[in-house]
Amino acid sequence: MKSGRRLWKLAIVLLCATLAHGKANPVATANYEKALQDLKSGDLKIDFRALRLNCAASKYECQADPDDIKALFALLKDKKFDQALKKVNKSLEKVFVDAELHYIAFIANSEAGNKEKAEFHKAIIRGLMDSIQENKHGRSEDDAFVVINVHEEYTFLRFSNMQVTKQSLHHKDGHSYDVMDCKDMGDNGRELTAYFNIDIEEQSLSEVLGK
Repeated sequence: MKSGRRLWKLAIVLLCATLAHGKANPVATANYEKALQDLKSGDLKIDFRALRLNCAASKYECQADPDDIKALFALLKDKKFDQALKKVNKSLEKVFVDAELHYIAFIANSEAGNKEKAEFHKAIIRGLMDSIQENKHGRSEDDAFVVINVHEEYTFLRFSNMQVTKQSLHHKDGHSYDVMDCKDMGDNGRELTAYFNIDIEEQSLSEVLGK
């Protein structure tokens, strides 16, 4: 039931994206724009955690459209790398902190022989994922990974070679957590539980829903 309510709320967020942007923090927006400009200029030493958090509080989108992601992977599968590059670059103009888009850009550029651009996107993926992990292990609420949306959770786990087998919502000391039971997709098949702090997402939902 809780999962169903959250899916319903997420649908509302998508429908009310324009309203949410109207509540954007102008300072966060300015900081995000400056960091993004530096990053696109080749500065890979920016604060990726601040980049993500400022994006979440800004007027900008932080997650790619799932249908666009699906279409892009289809182009990669069909080896239509030039088309994939054109489409993913267009998507990155709207959403830059989605690691999955950068992974697609990395693959497409690699296959197209654009080594320097491929390495650039690979470095961004590493920066985004490292900024989620920081010095945490995600084994408890007190040691949870901080994410700006649910998509980051699944992307982080996929890059960690983990498959989600169960998801539940926990609350503790005024904070909200997604608890993900996972299975290692490697040879050992080990199982583990990862905790994600989703306060940012929950706050965004509350603002859009007026709660």
